[in-house]
Amino acid sequence: MYFVYIIETVDGTYYTGMTNNLARRLSEHVSDSTRSASYLRMHKPAYVVHIAECKTRGAAMKLEHRLKSDYKFKMERIGSRRSILEVIDSELSYK
Repeated sequence: MYFVYIIETVDGTYYTGMTNNLARRLSEHVSDSTRSASYLRMHKPAYVVHIAECKTRGAAMKLEHRLKSDYKFKMERIGSRRSILEVIDSELSYK
């Protein structure tokens, strides 16, 4: 299972990413480590506004590419804000 996600930063910008372990990847983004995306080291992550599950890596890559290249499509996917720490906790308790 793969996940494609959109994070809203504290300055109101969006970051789109893909992973096969959502809790681990979001934790890396919050930790400000070198494993975090360089964009998120400059723009601190605040909220998760979209999560999509994909069955294959290829499907996830295709969705991530569309979200990054089609602004209108991305804005249509933006939903309610959930604290990034809340999402991490819920993902860890789910396992």
